[in-house]
Amino acid sequence: MSLRKKLLFAFTLFVIVPLIGLGIGSYMLGQQIIEKKFNEQSATTIEAMSRNIGYMFKEANYYSDVWLVKPEIQSLYRVLDGSAAEISEWPFYENTLRKTLLTFNPIKAVALYGKDNLIIRAGRDSIPAIPYEQLIQHPVYNRIKQLNGVPLWIGPEEYPELTGSLRYFDQIRVVKDFYTMDNRGLLSLRFQFSELDRIFRPYASGDQGVYRYLIVGQSGIVLYDNRRELEGKRIGGELPEFVLESDGLVSGKTDFLGTPSMVMSSPLGLEDMGVFGWRIVSIAPLQYVTGEVNLLLEAVGAILLFGLASALLFNNVFVGRTVRAILRVVASMKRVERGDLSTRLRVAGNDELTVLAKGFNSLIGRVEDLLEEVKREQDRKNRAELMLMQAQIKPHFLFNTLESINTLAIQNQGRQVSQMVQKLGKLLRISIHPDEEITVSQEIEHLRSYLDIQMFRFVDSFVYEIVVPDELGDRIMPKLTLQPLVENCLQHGFEGLDRTGRITIKIREERGDLVFYVADNGRGIQADRLARFGSEPDDKTSPTPVGREHLRLGVRSVADRIRIMYGSRYGITICSAEGYGTTIRGCMPLRRRDEP
Repeated sequence: MSLRKKLLFAFTLFVIVPLIGLGIGSYMLGQQIIEKKFNEQSATTIEAMSRNIGYMFKEANYYSDVWLVKPEIQSLYRVLDGSAAEISEWPFYENTLRKTLLTFNPIKAVALYGKDNLIIRAGRDSIPAIPYEQLIQHPVYNRIKQLNGVPLWIGPEEYPELTGSLRYFDQIRVVKDFYTMDNRGLLSLRFQFSELDRIFRPYASGDQGVYRYLIVGQSGIVLYDNRRELEGKRIGGELPEFVLESDGLVSGKTDFLGTPSMVMSSPLGLEDMGVFGWRIVSIAPLQYVTGEVNLLLEAVGAILLFGLASALLFNNVFVGRTVRAILRVVASMKRVERGDLSTRLRVAGNDELTVLAKGFNSLIGRVEDLLEEVKREQDRKNRAELMLMQAQIKPHFLFNTLESINTLAIQNQGRQVSQMVQKLGKLLRISIHPDEEITVSQEIEHLRSYLDIQMFRFVDSFVYEIVVPDELGDRIMPKLTLQPLVENCLQHGFEGLDRTGRITIKIREERGDLVFYVADNGRGIQADRLARFGSEPDDKTSPTPVGREHLRLGVRSVADRIRIMYGSRYGITICSAEGYGTTIRGCMPLRRRDEP
């Protein structure tokens, strides 16, 4: 792709796209703000509606509760129990219902169900009662019995096979004897709640006339519609599942009856009154809710066009002057990509392009230095990893340990065999630990196991002391840091020593760092050999070193690992005097495993 195409792409990406994004973002932000206000207003409205509807059902339940314990109703159930009077007296019983339960205006019909399909019913109009045989065979009958006297409300056409298609709310409940609390039968009341129209009327006038409010049953049937258009219809497919199934107040966008709309839904929460699974739903056309955003969009569009025109002018007038300079930079960068790090830009003038050329030259020089440093670091890391493998359990050490165990077993030294095996197991477990870093406690456990095995093999040849504060046990350090240093003490420091060797290992905190000391009273290190510890090996490609030079490379591997892992300010230092012993001091960050 040519430079001009790249500039056009960059101009589009960094100028045009942000401007368009600004317009879209402004639109979305305005829409979100308006939707938020809509949700807040709708939530307040739905809360007030739910509260008023709750009062309505509470009043209806209270009225039926009061009359159920009255002697007039209780006596009618004694008639239904089997001691019924003559059929000629039934008008008297119906008249009793009219004088009691039907005095509450919302009640349009009442039916008492007793044994043997005996029914006493009365109503304001010719409203049929639910057939008793059909009721007791319907699944809703078991639910009524489980409520044990608490009313169950059935909305219009929620169960049309029982209640028909009339716009009534049915309350069905078990009736109990006032004295014995035995079940006497069932009571069915049919309500016509004109109160619902009065509840919804204030919220469906004026500017809110575009709102639609629904009461939806558990199965998605519309029980009430303030516009009287959807009552008795199932709208489960018109609304998202979360609107009808959520346990709390929810809102969202959807296409309702082909119109993009904002929907808010909330459960009535009247289960304690026998109203189960009903929800109140508010629906408003999205165009009405977000209408004000269109004005904002027009203003943003005008600003966007002005910004695009200015950007095009800037691109045509000013960018062309820097194209040639950028082409030179690009050509130089391509040479660098091919590996020519000797490439440099000509520096002339005192403007920003000159600063760019100087920066480019400085960058390439720095890259050269870093590449060389990375190569050196990689070489050191490879040697350190090699020495780490050498510092782990060696085959001859494992073989000698097993020979010692075998000898103890032949001598029937069962306890010592067990101890040797335990120490060897701990040693191997830490050696094969997958993590590069382990806790101080684990490192000390590995070191004790190693030293105890060596003490079994070389009885009375050396003693050791380990001093570690308990609070440092959970701090971390590189695995197998101490054992290679102690191994050098045993193999080289005590070689030919005519006294008992002593090794002291101390770990403590110094100035916020974790510091360890490994000291012995061995032969010490000659001054010329000690001076070579800070230099690189003469032959970096040579195989594993042997003999006394192993000492220098073993310590170097520990030092390189610490420095590579934690930085140049960390590592080890050695103090030694020939004939008096050696002390090695190591320093690393003080941190736990979960700390950076």
